[in-house]
Amino acid sequence: MTRDQVVKSNQATLRSGCWANCLTLTLVSCTLLSGCKTPPPYADRGHVNQEIQCRMFGEVATNSCPGEISIPPNAVMEDGLTEEEAVALALWNNRDFLATLSNLGIARGDLVQAGLLSNPQLNLLFPPIGSKQLEWTLFVPLEAIILRQQRVEIADQDYQRVCNELVQNGLNVARDARVAFADFQFAVDRHNLAQEAVEVRGGIADLAEKRLEAGDIGELEAITTRVDVNRSRAEAAGLEQAVKIAEAQLKLAIGIAGLDTPLYPVSEKIVPVPDFEVDSLISEALAIRPDIKAARVSIQAAQHREELARKSFLRIDAVADGNSGGGGPTNSGPGLRFEIPIFNRNQGLIIRSQWTLDQASHNYQAARDRVITEVRTSLAGVEQANSNLDLLREKVLPDLKDTVELSEASYRDGGDGYFLVLQATSQFIDSRIRELELEADLRRASAELDRSVGRRVMNQFLVEERFPELHV
Repeated sequence: MTRDQVVKSNQATLRSGCWANCLTLTLVSCTLLSGCKTPPPYADRGHVNQEIQCRMFGEVATNSCPGEISIPPNAVMEDGLTEEEAVALALWNNRDFLATLSNLGIARGDLVQAGLLSNPQLNLLFPPIGSKQLEWTLFVPLEAIILRQQRVEIADQDYQRVCNELVQNGLNVARDARVAFADFQFAVDRHNLAQEAVEVRGGIADLAEKRLEAGDIGELEAITTRVDVNRSRAEAAGLEQAVKIAEAQLKLAIGIAGLDTPLYPVSEKIVPVPDFEVDSLISEALAIRPDIKAARVSIQAAQHREELARKSFLRIDAVADGNSGGGGPTNSGPGLRFEIPIFNRNQGLIIRSQWTLDQASHNYQAARDRVITEVRTSLAGVEQANSNLDLLREKVLPDLKDTVELSEASYRDGGDGYFLVLQATSQFIDSRIRELELEADLRRASAELDRSVGRRVMNQFLVEERFPELHV
């Protein structure tokens, strides 16, 4: 290579470096002008955990491994399982909930990807042996820089929507755990009541045998008492299986189906339900429910997608082109490459984004209607179960208890026949069963009310029951 050729090659290299530096500066400037937005911190469960804690439902495990069972620090099952411990276990171990938490990392990946710029492209045409020059062309996509901010905003809104949906899933998991706990508590109480009935009727049967030996009653009445005892024992045996089924369902709901530890429910005393203002609860639910927030964010994201669709048909590249070596002169220069929007202006994507916005708006209205209905129905369920329970405890059970005691005392003294004792005892046991059913209904309705409002509306009354000295 001659001296002149070396000089020309160095000059071409300098010019090429100059254009490359110019393109780099242009790329950085456009990035800054595009409103580069820093993505939120690396996806973890902190936001979901904080939201669920603020709503007084418990904590979410900071991490979990598939197939492993984690016991929260505040859950001690050896002394019995409370409703709060069931919720804590569910938020740490419910498999479906833990699987949905992965959506947080997926949304984070989409957010990071939306903030990345498209790679520049370099075309090289190598010269053969002879006089042909080396040709190169560098393409830097400008529309990716210009539209970067809108893409990041859309991905960020999707990230927020996923977070709110996960918080709502956490509230659903807490509700399901409380309902399963109420079912388990009812099954255990019903079985215990059946065993009490066996003992009571067994005692009456023993008394009937003594009266039969004394000649005070006939064989038919003694047979009736024995049949009644055996029927009660059969019913108690069937209810024992119902307890096992309810326990299995509870373990599934709280994510410890593979744990062999037997559970025993420890329920807190049901406190009187205060008068709630339904309109106030509805307004609060519409303001704080996570699924309502997610629906609002979906509308915002759909609006930004429509705006992006109207702009994203533009294809503009900054171009740096040059050649060197061979028989011709060495030169380089800038340029632009863009599509001429004659046929394709994203008409289909614009129509799609418009209808996506329409769909998001309808989904938001549907979510509002659903929240209003859920608050009304759950509050009605709480009030109905509470009023029926109060009436049963204050008006029905005391009189039935007195009737049973009087009839049993009369039967022991040789007075009334067994059929009167059987009738009074059956009515009392049926009313006790109804009491257990209403307690379970009240627990289920309370869980549904808390979930429908988006927070523990009964929590302050639970605190008063646990720590009465704070409210003297």
